[in-house]
Amino acid sequence: MVDYVETFKCPNCDIVASGRGHLCHPNTEELPFTCEYCSNETDDARHVCPEMLDKIEYVCKKCGRMSPYSSSLCAPESISGD
Repeated sequence: MVDYVETFKCPNCDIVASGRGHLCHPNTEELPFTCEYCSNETDDARHVCPEMLDKIEYVCKKCGRMSPYSSSLCAPESISGD
């Protein structure tokens, strides 16, 4: 599991996010990073791997990006409708 450090203010929603930012507006200064799901190092700030797809629970109401964590999106909505 990755420890998130709140250091990046998202220009889309003004929420302080992790050092990598939101998937809606990622902080590209934090590249490359190691994916917590597939353990591969990547330069893609919006990286989504097959291992991550099984854990997707939220979609952003603004841009449609998907994430396992609500905190990774500017306007998260549960896919299950909860």
